Order: sequence, then C-alpha cells, then structure tokens
Amino acid sequence: MGEDDLQGKDLVELGEILRRTRESKGLSVEEVVKDTKIPRGHILAIESGDIEKLPGKVFARYFIKEYLNYIGLKELWPRYDALIALGENVEISQVLGTYTPPPKGFRAASKWWVYAILIVLLITSIGLLYARKEHVLDAMKHQDQVVSSDDSTKQATEMPRELIQGGLPSTVESKDLPLPSLPKDEGAQKPVEEPAKILEIKATRGNCWVRVLKGDKKVFEGTIKRDETKTFETKDEPLKVRFGNFPAVDIKWMGKTPEMSDKIKGPVPAMLIYQIDGKVVKVD
Repeated sequence: MGEDDLQGKDLVELGEILRRTRESKGLSVEEVVKDTKIPRGHILAIESGDIEKLPGKVFARYFIKEYLNYIGLKELWPRYDALIALGENVEISQVLGTYTPPPKGFRAASKWWVYAILIVLLITSIGLLYARKEHVLDAMKHQDQVVSSDDSTKQATEMPRELIQGGLPSTVESKDLPLPSLPKDEGAQKPVEEPAKILEIKATRGNCWVRVLKGDKKVFEGTIKRDETKTFETKDEPLKVRFGNFPAVDIKWMGKTPEMSDKIKGPVPAMLIYQIDGKVVKVD
C-alpha cells in the first residue's frame, strides 16, 4: 500500500486496516498484548480509531508505532504521524507538567534541609561501618575457636605409632598388604543421547507467514517465501506452529509427512503441535 493510497485515510480506516491484518495472521488481541506489552484497552482503541481513549498523544504515538512494527505495517506510520502531530506547547506540559518560575523579588528558599539530610546520611554510614567492624571481629573469633576445636579433636583421636607397635604386634607390615581390587562394571554403558527431532517447512506453492514456539519460547516468526525451506530442531519439547497460509507449504516431521498435514485443506487459524513422539495435534 503506497503513501498516495493512505492520504485520504482517517484514524478509523487505519485502525480497520490494522484489525484486518491481525485477523488475517490468525492473531488474537490477547496474543498481541502478550507479545507487545501494550494494554488490551489501548489495542482496541487503536483498531477502532478512538485515539482519545489513549493517555495523551505522546503515549498514543508510542503505542501505535510499537503495534505497527509488530504487525508489519510500518508504511502506515507517516499517515498516523500526520494525524497525531504533537503540539509543541501542550505535549511538553503533558509529559513534564507545568512549571511557573517564581516571581522576581522573592528570597531564595533555605537549603538547611539539604545539609540536614547529608548529616543524617553521614551518621548512618558511620554506624553501619562500626556494626560491620564488630561483625567481622566476631566472625574471626568464631573461626579461631572452630580451628582450635578441630585440632583438639584430631589430637585426641590420633593414636601414637609407638602404642600401635607395642600393643598390637603384627608380623606383616601394612605397606605389604595388597589393596583390594574393585570389580569392574562391564555392563555399564554411557547413556545414548537422544537425537534431535527436525521439523521441515517448505513453501512449495506460495508465501506463508509462520510462528514457531519451542515449548513456550518463540524461536521464529516471519514469512517463508516461495521455494524457501526452514528447519527447526527440538529434543524434549514439542514445537507449536501457527500457519498463515497452510495450503502453500509442505511439512516433514521427523523425516515423514504427518497424517494431520494430509487432512487439512483450507487456511488454518489454529495452532498445530508437533509432539516429540511423532504425532501432530491441532489446537483450536
């Protein structure tokens, strides 16, 4: 859509374009809110063209630009920019608040409270340093007591070599005793690493918008152009895929064409879940 086509559009017509584009991509308002962090009421206000419900033009412009970037309609921004132009005096007062300079002739306000705060902060810092010092000294004393206790225990439990030789005669030196050999576990094997599951999406018959989630994490969102192929790997999490033009693509999941793919003939506004056991489930 060119700029000439957008010249006569008002906010209501622009919002209708946004709504139709969102629905054509199979996106709900809740999904847009989750991905963009724009409040639900603001999304509905933008799509209905009721900009007065947004909190001022500054925020309205920000939310609209974020929505356009997300939905892929950046070319609408120049028209929005013209319709929601910032008023230099009004918008600055909305964001920063009004400020009236003090009339001339008044004495400057006293700054005694600034010095009072600095004194309080200084006293607090000194108190914290003193408390920290006492804590460190207590910790050092406790460590010395623990070391002394360990040495006493070690001396009490050790038996002199002379008592061992005198009270327990032995004809064989301990160093000559053979060490017992531990049996080897010949059956133990290293665990076999689970191979990755691969999902292949090829746009054979036209372009197709796709969003891919691994578990709850988005790994890809965009348009796969005709004759282009995208592959996605997973090991222990299912792949959740939303298609904008399902009949245009060919699917291979774990090297095979899923049965679910053969049964779907028209557009799929719902989501397909490719499970790690090879099954494909459609979620409405």
